[in-house]
Amino acid sequence: MKIPSWPAWFPYPISWLRGFVLSRSFGFFVISGISEVSNTGDFFILLTVAWLVQPFVFTFLHYLTAATIEVAITRLPSQVPNYDRIHKWLTSKRCSGTWRHWREGLNAFVVLFFGFFFSLFIGALIIAAPSDRESSMWKLRIALYCLPVATAYLYQYDLWARQRRAAKQERRSPAATNLPAPNPIEQELNQLSADAGATRMRPVRPAPPEVADWYVFRSGKAEGPYTALQLWEIQKITARTKVRRGEAEWQRAGEISELAKFLTEK
Repeated sequence: MKIPSWPAWFPYPISWLRGFVLSRSFGFFVISGISEVSNTGDFFILLTVAWLVQPFVFTFLHYLTAATIEVAITRLPSQVPNYDRIHKWLTSKRCSGTWRHWREGLNAFVVLFFGFFFSLFIGALIIAAPSDRESSMWKLRIALYCLPVATAYLYQYDLWARQRRAAKQERRSPAATNLPAPNPIEQELNQLSADAGATRMRPVRPAPPEVADWYVFRSGKAEGPYTALQLWEIQKITARTKVRRGEAEWQRAGEISELAKFLTEK
């Protein structure tokens, strides 16, 4: 029997989780300071501060999640079914890199801005009372109740947008025309240049075919074989990581000029 796919109009669990955490974090700061509010001006200051704190909170949470994933990878037994696929997913570039931590904080900043005012608008429609303090508190409560749903759908929209961009890039990629795949390192450098505002791009050359003959010394044993690219993507080797090619002697990766562009700075 074919298992039905996830409903297209319904956010994924990860979107619900991110929306719930964001709304609860924002609500915690608002509720904690609501007793100190004495007038409308203080109320808006409280909302602004609670909003501005979220990018830093979510940047830290993303960093903490990435660090936890790294620990999980080292402890994941190789006997687990679909080990290679799980390992590749856990080491996805979505969870690594300083910019990706800050991007999660920036997403929280934008999602909360639109989500809260949409929820507040819903609250204003439900309670069309004069702008006295009691009705304002009810509108705020309704907004906080609606906020998890609004943020979940906004996070899901962001996910859909990324999936559409990835699908377009895949259709336009040389692999779709049976040409050699471009070098992913140069693609990443081009993306970083674009994020920094550079207009000149590095020429993306086809990546030469690689042979998986590299081994990494981890936790007292050799792991591999890997290609040089996999040393960068999966193992995240640094200059101090011990590696060897084939049956050669173990060396620090920083001592091998061939691996210079595959090193991860930590």
